[in-house]
Amino acid sequence: MTMKYIEYYLSILTFFLVLAIAYLIGNALNITWLMFYSFASTSTSGFVFEAGISWIPIIFALIISYIAWKYEFTRLYY
Repeated sequence: MTMKYIEYYLSILTFFLVLAIAYLIGNALNITWLMFYSFASTSTSGFVFEAGISWIPIIFALIISYIAWKYEFTRLYY
């Protein structure tokens, strides 16, 4: 991992860490809009599995990862 691209790696890592932390907080406090959801059932047409996540943690993770990228970018180059 080269130091030239550290702000990009930090941004990607921050995105996934915020999603993981949001899931843990949502699971611990039973906040449904912070958690991932899954649905599985067997219907007449076969097995159906659906998984997803609310938009709120994704938007929050994007904002936090952008702030981390911007902070690291300005710290390294200015």
